Amino acid sequence: MRLLKFTRYSEWWEYKLVPLLSVAYLTALSIHQPFRVALPRIALLFAALIVGAIYVSVINDITDIREDAIAGKRNSMANVNPWVQSAVVLLCLLFGAYVISILYPDVLSMLFGALTYIVFTLYSVKPIRLKKRGIWGVFCDAAGAHLFPSLVMAINLMFFFGHRPNLLLTVAIGIWSFTYGLRGILWHQFSDKENDLKSGTTTFASTTNAAKFKPIEIVIFILEISALAVMLFQVADVYVTAALILYVIFVMSRRYVLHYKVFIILVRKDTPHQIIMNEYYFVFLPLSLLLSNAISFNFGWFLMLAHVLLFPSKTAAVLKDCFLILKKML
Repeated sequence: MRLLKFTRYSEWWEYKLVPLLSVAYLTALSIHQPFRVALPRIALLFAALIVGAIYVSVINDITDIREDAIAGKRNSMANVNPWVQSAVVLLCLLFGAYVISILYPDVLSMLFGALTYIVFTLYSVKPIRLKKRGIWGVFCDAAGAHLFPSLVMAINLMFFFGHRPNLLLTVAIGIWSFTYGLRGILWHQFSDKENDLKSGTTTFASTTNAAKFKPIEIVIFILEISALAVMLFQVADVYVTAALILYVIFVMSRRYVLHYKVFIILVRKDTPHQIIMNEYYFVFLPLSLLLSNAISFNFGWFLMLAHVLLFPSKTAAVLKDCFLILKKML
């Protein structure tokens, strides 16, 4: 448990991993592979994602110790022995290198896998430390956390099962994952703007007027939704389409029954709010993909149950809000 605490797993376990698993499920569905056949390869890539996320959390905390102390923020690595810090970083890098090596001869996936580690190292470590270099830090985080891992998931699954790369689907996944990643890091930076100003951390958000940023967040969201539409069109699945319709109903019900404000990136913390599409990516999309597989292949029900048990909190939160909506309506 102590190991889990200093990896800050609660900050990335569902937020980062579930959308990436959705890419794997969607890719398997698009190439008509039963999930039970694709599961060993997905499990390998999933393990690599977990280790990569641990590396990102640890290296980011190690390089943030001084600035977090100035801002009065808790840092999970501040009281960890430097030898332990180094050992964790080294083990993550060795495991990452091992997984990348066994992707051979899928050179493209190997490249994107290596870039995931490279960009986050550049993001955190001095003297480059792109985190403090405005928009470059934003691009770096979105690429390392979402773009490159999503491309590894999609491209390697196609390669593993002997399918030629679906260029349209791959490009759509790239645009979607990058723009969704942009929204995630920009939300984090604007939410943490006050602490960054205290510590003198010059992120993009700390030097940007929020009011002037609003048109940009709309453009990012339009690109994200356009790419998502292409992805969903590629699978053309009735359950996935139904899940999107249910999500729209869910958002509208939250808005008008529970009075949740809907935001794209910039949020008002003084009111109940929801970031548009978050619950769709965390709950509705992956479960609809798993449901479509389960309808065709009996083993899929076990995989669906395993997914819910591994990632319960967002599903539970959606069910809780559905119950509250029905209670208020009745």
